[in-house]
Amino acid sequence: MYISTFKYKPEHVDCSLCTEYKKKTGCAAHGCSWLSERIEAGAVSYAEAVRETFSKYPDPHFRMNLLVRLFPGTFWMDERHKKRMDYMKALLGFRRKRDISKFFAAMYLITANEDIYKCAANCLYKKGFDYTFARMKGISTHNYTLFMAVRGIYENTDGLTIADLSDPYVVDPEAFRLIVNAILIARYGTSAFKLGRN
Repeated sequence: MYISTFKYKPEHVDCSLCTEYKKKTGCAAHGCSWLSERIEAGAVSYAEAVRETFSKYPDPHFRMNLLVRLFPGTFWMDERHKKRMDYMKALLGFRRKRDISKFFAAMYLITANEDIYKCAANCLYKKGFDYTFARMKGISTHNYTLFMAVRGIYENTDGLTIADLSDPYVVDPEAFRLIVNAILIARYGTSAFKLGRN
């Protein structure tokens, strides 16, 4: 058995190498077909990834622009968020069928703060994610929003809609940032953590 260890580098994904790139006018495509590979190479900014991912949805446009402008340079809420996720990864180990991008997106949201972690950490287990294991009694509105986003992302249900994301009364700014980040992880895998300001 051969396992590929190839990793994309910025020189592999230079836009001038793309078939859609025109020497005089630049990129002629309506959206990058190679965004995943460019993210893996670290050649995409957070702003570009957010705009490409949500370009079809004009509703939360103002919130997206504000999110991009206020991006702190990291996906993590704080160092404890990263430690909780690293701990969960180590605890659950590696399972090829389970360890898909939407599983890591769910893990990212469930480890966002101590309260949601206590309520929903047992939803993540060796086979994937099961929302019925959550203990929702006394959960805050913020964390309930995050949990509904987890269900929506992992199970492709209508937990939260684009209209909900557009409304700051339904999804507060902190939850909005976390949910958008989780959608990027679900779409582009853990390479999304490489996204930076530039």
